[in-house]
Amino acid sequence: MHIQDGYLSTSVCLATGAISLGAVGYSLHRMKDSLGERTVPLTGMMGSLIFAGQMVNFPIGLPVSGHLMGGVLAAAILGPWAGCVAVTLVLVAQWALFSDGGLLALGANVLHMAVLGSIGGYAVMTTVRKLLGGGFRGTVAGSVVAAWLAVLAASAVFCLEFRLSYSAADFDFGNIFTLMVTLHALIGVGEAIITGFVVSVIYQQRADLIDAAQTSRNSAAASVSRIVAAGLVCALAVAAFAAPFASGLPDGLDSVAERFRIAAADQSASGLFESYDAIPMTGWQGLSVSVAGIGGAIVVFAAAVLIGRAIPMTAPTIATEATGE
Repeated sequence: MHIQDGYLSTSVCLATGAISLGAVGYSLHRMKDSLGERTVPLTGMMGSLIFAGQMVNFPIGLPVSGHLMGGVLAAAILGPWAGCVAVTLVLVAQWALFSDGGLLALGANVLHMAVLGSIGGYAVMTTVRKLLGGGFRGTVAGSVVAAWLAVLAASAVFCLEFRLSYSAADFDFGNIFTLMVTLHALIGVGEAIITGFVVSVIYQQRADLIDAAQTSRNSAAASVSRIVAAGLVCALAVAAFAAPFASGLPDGLDSVAERFRIAAADQSASGLFESYDAIPMTGWQGLSVSVAGIGGAIVVFAAAVLIGRAIPMTAPTIATEATGE
C-alpha cells in the first residue's frame, strides 16, 4: 500500500511526516539499548527480505492484488525499534530508487507500514503471545493476528487521512472506507499467512531470535551469521526469481483510487530505476525487475549496516538484544 503524491493533502502529508520522523528518531534512540554484534546484520537481512517480499504482489481472488507490508515480521525478529527502522529503510529505498510511493507521502507510508506495522504490531503480538502462554503456539498466533490487524489498521488510518484531505462533497467517503477496509481485510490474510509461516520456521530453527525466555536459558547465544546468510540468499532469490512473476493486478489502494477516480500527482523527480526498470530494453522486463530487485535488496542491507555502525553501541544483555525491549 504505497501512497503516491496527490492522494493526500500537503498538510496531512506534513503531519504524518512529522509523526513518522519522531517515531523513527525515537526508534533509532532505543536501538542504542539493544545494539549488539548480531542486531545490525539481522536488521539488514530483514530489511532485504521485506524489500524483496514487497515486490511480489499476490492475487486475492478479486481483480486486486496485495503485497507483504512486513512490519510485524520485522518486529517479531528484531523487536519494535529495529523493526521500524528496517521497514523505513525499505520504503526510502523504494521511493529513491524506484519511485514506489511519493516523496511528500513518504511520511504517511512510513507511518502505516513501519510505525503502525512494527511498533503497533509488536504490541499486539506480545499481548496475544502472553494470553496464550508464550512458546511456539503463542508466538506464531500472535504474529498472525498482529499481521492481519496491521494491514487493516493501515487501511483505516489512510481513510482517515484521506477524509481530512478533502471536503465532504468531493468523494463518497463512506464507500471508500468500506471498499478499502474490505479489500485490505482480504490482503491481510495473505500478510498473516506469510508472517506466520516465516516466524514459525525461524522459531523452530532459532527460537532465541524471537523468544527472550529461550535466549535466557541459552546464555551463550550462537552466531547468527548462518541465518543472516540464509536470509540474504532467500531475499535475493525472491527478488530474482519470484518478483518477475508478481501479479499485474492493481493493489488495494490503486484499485480504490481507480474506482473513485482519485488522481495521483505527476512525479516531479523519478527514481533511478522507475517502475523497477533496471534494463530499459524491449523484451527484457523480467530480467530488468530481477536486477532491480537484487540491487535494491543489497542497498537496503548496506544502508542498515552503515546506520548500525553510526549508532553508539551500549552493552546490552542477551535477552534485551533479542527482543528489542
